[in-house]
Amino acid sequence: MNAPTAPESLCIVMPCYNEAAGIAHTVKEVDAKLLSLIQASRIAENSCILLADDGSKDNTWAIIEQLHAEYPRLKASALAGNRGKEYALFAGLMEAKELADIIICMDADLQHDINAIDDFLDKRAEGYELLYGLKKSRGKESMIRKVTASLFYKVMGVLGSPVLKGHADYSLMTRQVLEALSEYGECNMMFRALLRHTGFRQAPVYFDVLDRENGESKMSLRKLLSLSIDAITSFSVAPLRLIALLGCFIFAVSLAMVIWVICDYVRIGTPNGWATLTCSIWLLGGLGMMSLGVVGEYLGKMYMETKKRPRYFISKRLR
Repeated sequence: MNAPTAPESLCIVMPCYNEAAGIAHTVKEVDAKLLSLIQASRIAENSCILLADDGSKDNTWAIIEQLHAEYPRLKASALAGNRGKEYALFAGLMEAKELADIIICMDADLQHDINAIDDFLDKRAEGYELLYGLKKSRGKESMIRKVTASLFYKVMGVLGSPVLKGHADYSLMTRQVLEALSEYGECNMMFRALLRHTGFRQAPVYFDVLDRENGESKMSLRKLLSLSIDAITSFSVAPLRLIALLGCFIFAVSLAMVIWVICDYVRIGTPNGWATLTCSIWLLGGLGMMSLGVVGEYLGKMYMETKKRPRYFISKRLR
């Protein structure tokens, strides 16, 4: 492994959307952390922070402009419109890959413990090129969020996805990893899975999820469900194979039912079991619609990919 021989420049990338309530506190804390690392000679003096504003509808960008005048290490980019966290994160990383040797991405609400940056740098000193954060605990969450998250990771594991249990966007990567990431042309993105898919020398770093100090989470249950569907359909064709297996099973059951009906006809002359017939029709109809929905999800992804639309546009930059 190629371990760094001198302090590397670090850029901390944070996507933000409607974070007016807490972005000033976040920048203050992260800038102080950067300064302490610079003074300890753990990172180079030209290290920086980069905020990627995902088309915020409040005054987040206006606050960022004020903070830019106060904090020399702060840089920012604004997307033209709201594109979603995955796109904002990707945009920030692509902007940052020319600014530093190594890049750490994290959430802008400080729920990703900034003290874990020391652990990332310790692992980087061992020569790892990609370090991905795994949650030791999920912090304060509703029971339904914890249950759905647990179910999501179990499903992803069964389907062979590279996403691990407790996997977060909190990650460290070298510029080389970002160059490789920029080669991915797909528009349906699952960032944490793409990172691991690059195949560079990688290892986990465990961290605690802290309580959110300001504002509220922008990831609703609907958005999490949409992200889960994207994650499954972007990295696995297992659902399509399950449909094929289900079709084979139903075909076998159908043959058994045909034999049963013939035997019943020979035995009593008139086949009975209208309830069985009705249930079978409803069951097969429901399975057929569900199967069409799964296939349609994949076809929709293919349709969007063939358009090759730009992922995002940067409308403003602060350097």
